[in-house]
Amino acid sequence: MIFYALNVALILAGCFLFYKILLQKETFFPLNRFVLLGCLFLSFSLPLIPVPQQWSFRKANTEISIFEPKTTTQGSEQTVNPETTQTVQVSPSKESNLKESFFKDVSVLDVVFWVYWLGVAVFGINFLFQLCVLLYKSYSKPFIQDGRFRIVELSGEQAPCSFANNIFINPEKYDWDTYQQIILHEKIHIQQGHSYDIILAELALIFQWFNPFAWFYRKAMEDNLEFLTDSELLSHSDIEPTSYQMSLVKVSAPNFPASLTTNYNQSILKKRLLMMNSKKSNINSTWKYLCIVPLLLVCVSLFNEPVAFGKSITKTVKTNNKFIQISNKGTWFATIKNDKVNIRFEDEESNNNYSNSEFLLSEFKNLPTTEKGTFSLTRDAGTIQFTGKFDGNAGMGNYEFKVDDSFFNFLEKEGVTANKEKDGMVFYMVKLDKDFVKMLRNQGYTKFSKNDLIPLCAMKVTGEYIASLKNAGLDNLSLQDIIPLKALNVDAAFIKDIKSAGYKNVTASKLITLKAQGIDGEFLRNAKNASDASDKETASTKTKSPKINTRTDHKTSGEDDDDEELGMAIAKKALNITAEFVKTFTAAGFNFSDEELLAMKSLGVTPEYCKSFESLGLGKLGSEAFISMKALGLTAADYNEYKKLGFKNLTIENVVGAKATGTTPAYIAEMKKKGYNYTSINKYVEKKVVLGL
Repeated sequence: MIFYALNVALILAGCFLFYKILLQKETFFPLNRFVLLGCLFLSFSLPLIPVPQQWSFRKANTEISIFEPKTTTQGSEQTVNPETTQTVQVSPSKESNLKESFFKDVSVLDVVFWVYWLGVAVFGINFLFQLCVLLYKSYSKPFIQDGRFRIVELSGEQAPCSFANNIFINPEKYDWDTYQQIILHEKIHIQQGHSYDIILAELALIFQWFNPFAWFYRKAMEDNLEFLTDSELLSHSDIEPTSYQMSLVKVSAPNFPASLTTNYNQSILKKRLLMMNSKKSNINSTWKYLCIVPLLLVCVSLFNEPVAFGKSITKTVKTNNKFIQISNKGTWFATIKNDKVNIRFEDEESNNNYSNSEFLLSEFKNLPTTEKGTFSLTRDAGTIQFTGKFDGNAGMGNYEFKVDDSFFNFLEKEGVTANKEKDGMVFYMVKLDKDFVKMLRNQGYTKFSKNDLIPLCAMKVTGEYIASLKNAGLDNLSLQDIIPLKALNVDAAFIKDIKSAGYKNVTASKLITLKAQGIDGEFLRNAKNASDASDKETASTKTKSPKINTRTDHKTSGEDDDDEELGMAIAKKALNITAEFVKTFTAAGFNFSDEELLAMKSLGVTPEYCKSFESLGLGKLGSEAFISMKALGLTAADYNEYKKLGFKNLTIENVVGAKATGTTPAYIAEMKKKGYNYTSINKYVEKKVVLGL
């Protein structure tokens, strides 16, 4: 949650700076309102969107759960608490652990977490308090019903303000003309729903209270609403600007009721007067608003968590070691089958906390069968002392685990920090021993933690396996790389298969992604052959449209080449872009690059969709046109609807712009009935977006 809040804070800061630098002085107040609200919404929603790894500036983390999350016992399936499943985060770069603070088991991150939520609670209570005060005043004070508006009469020195459909004012303070102007001003606030903008800004502040840009952003929203109201009042009434400006000077006050209201605040009086007297912005300056799109795309690429196309990055790997962390004392239930003994360890404090483990029958000596007795099993981590008896192939009793202090002393000398009470049983279950630690040392690994040892040992990683990976070309192999490689069964044969397809510089992270996506050497070879065939077809038709080439034989840097081409192969696999799919476009007379096909497939652009525009007389359209039209849901029939309205030289760009802004054929027809007869569709777009008509 903390990292999400920080991502929101950074995006919100970028949006505020964008507004401050480019848009604040523009007089397109309705459009500014839309941009401010849109950016506020996107600031909170964009960090939740996963980004394809090839479009992100970050490298993806791979999360692998090394224990099966469900265990079956006595014919019924029990669900294990996922919080007790050992999970390992595999990242290209090692992250340092947060230092523990003064208090036991309390980290700096924990402190930040609780401080953040304390702030949220304080500002949330303040928000509710203000809301209650406004509602109390609305229904406890005398009022006048003026249509949908409730004019609530106040006393004292409070400045006029409005909230929802309530206008708060002290009528005794103002002359009749000033009173009428105030009421008209506040009615505009209510008619356009400005209170909802303020409420949204206040809700954002509750969760972004620590972010100074969030406070600036709320102030910018409030200021723009005042500019918008002033502009609407002067353009749709017979009030003289000079008279209205003098009324503002009279009414503005330093104290106002609540931040949830739209109010007369003298801190922005000078700005309002300047905006009312400033020259209207030229329509040509609307290009500035388009700059928000690349800004948001950069924010998403910088801050969002990257993932591979099409599949979750979490993979559950089944192993023979199925356990959760349990108490060192409890009850055991066992069944003997052939040469194996399956023992269920149950926490003595909770029947819901248990683990099943399988042992060899030969590991136990003198199992009690006739009467209650004791037997034990010792491993490097410690000894489990069993008390109970077997009746046939079934047995039950109590157990107690005793830690071997010498083993933990050995781990401490090796630089491994572990808790005897919590980790001892885990080490015992995965059969972690001194020989395994020494094996890692022999393979060149000098620094490792218990979070490395547990999954490596549980998945039975051997020195031979590590050596085979290194011999296959993975020289700088970290323990964090070995865990997902072993979990996904990536072996030397798989690596050689990928390299035989032409990828000599493949890395461990790429191998993990390829294996998780089910991509092997054969798929890569087929993808390359299809790309070669597409290039030849493009060359034969002499198409001059630019094409981004991702193939290795056209590159100068082998490593960059492999990364780019493998990323493309992964994306094509995830979106099921096969050679047959490419042929459907070439057969229809279209030759698109891999990047263009990715975008088109993700939006559902088909050869039939592209062909439907050929009869419209628009010439040969590029992929960008098809992608834009499909994203907006624009069809050939829609284009004809615009064409029937009488526009000459109507381009696809004109129609895309109209569709994107909601300037529909029905809207244009309605405007024509009202007397707005323009020869250019762009004039109707201007009416719709800029003037809000």
